[in-house]
Amino acid sequence: MKKHLVMLLILTSMRIGYAAPIVHAPRPVDSVYICMSGSAHKYHKYICRGLDHCTHTIKKVPKSEAVRLGYTACKIC
Repeated sequence: MKKHLVMLLILTSMRIGYAAPIVHAPRPVDSVYICMSGSAHKYHKYICRGLDHCTHTIKKVPKSEAVRLGYTACKIC
């Protein structure tokens, strides 16, 4: 009798058939880095040797903004 009671308690506590709703986290914004030089025209990932040549400020921006500003992807990174 005890086995049946324990089994019944276990089954009722498991909530058989209950599916928790799936919550999707928002996608992170793809960030890139641009050199704020007047002659720069490429955007980079953070670790890129192309950024080593930048003597001006390096700015982190969303990829969509870099494209809107006329920057294109760096072929190194």
